[in-house]
Amino acid sequence: MIIAMLLFQLMKVVIMARKSERPALVLTQEQRTALQELSASRVASTREVERAKVMLGYADGVSITELQRRLGFSRPMIYRCVDKALAAGIQMGLKDKYHRPHEPEISEEAKAWVVSIACTKPRDYGLAAELWSISALARFIGEQACSAGFPRLANPGKSTVWRILDDNDIKPHKIRYYLKSVIPNLTARCRKS
Repeated sequence: MIIAMLLFQLMKVVIMARKSERPALVLTQEQRTALQELSASRVASTREVERAKVMLGYADGVSITELQRRLGFSRPMIYRCVDKALAAGIQMGLKDKYHRPHEPEISEEAKAWVVSIACTKPRDYGLAAELWSISALARFIGEQACSAGFPRLANPGKSTVWRILDDNDIKPHKIRYYLKSVIPNLTARCRKS
């Protein structure tokens, strides 16, 4: 009786398990080696390590359900990884998809306008400060943007202004360049003290 019940349970498991309709992932020896190294890496991004483990398991013939149980990842994540690898190769299966859904709202002309203001002194615009601070620059850009023809910059955050300036390697709030021109050999004098 017990043997019959065990056989019934075994047949039930065999009948319920079905073959995946996805094709097999075939890896070259170089690809397999690269994925094995990546899956054991402690310095690579976590997502890439997870995806490498998924691709190795799937290439070895492990089912999606078994991968989910072994690795603890969600089924949709495993399906996405496997589908990307099958469609575009293992390198694309390891990487994230580019997420920008629309064109940037701040045009290159607007960014150039911000940079041109940052490269001038606040005194040129009737302000009392000698150098721009990021918050003062953002406030001034917000006040002048509509009249300059850049309505998207009418309410810029400090982070937006910072990003635009950082992309152009401009730091108007740093006074290092100002002190160097006024006091020659400033760094040599500071080291002696």
